[in-house]
Amino acid sequence: MKRIIALALIVLMFAAVGCVPRKTTKVVSPGEDYSLYDMEETTTTTTTTTTTGATAPGYRVQIFASSTNEGAENIASEARFKFTEKVYVEYEAPYYKVRVGDYKNRADVEILREKSKNLGYPDAWIVQTEVNAQ
Repeated sequence: MKRIIALALIVLMFAAVGCVPRKTTKVVSPGEDYSLYDMEETTTTTTTTTTTGATAPGYRVQIFASSTNEGAENIASEARFKFTEKVYVEYEAPYYKVRVGDYKNRADVEILREKSKNLGYPDAWIVQTEVNAQ
């Protein structure tokens, strides 16, 4: 019952901002960023590559980890409403990790970590990973 209510709330949140979730299928490899839902009104994607596919070493803030994709996607959907930065779900066996941002500079990502804590993710921490080259 809780899952049904949570799903209904997510759908209502999307409808409130004029976006409708659309289920898609995508084959992914472990470690690749992806999302089960694309937003019809946005042009952003949840992959770690830009249109040129360029990545660089950098930092993100991890706000959540789950052994299930469903749990991670629920938190990621919530986080997309709270953050202006991109939110990613990354799979690194055996966990699905929700991460935010694309930063090359450690000082900049420290600010995002503090913002994450203020937005209700008290256990947020910085991870070093490949980020979109900008």
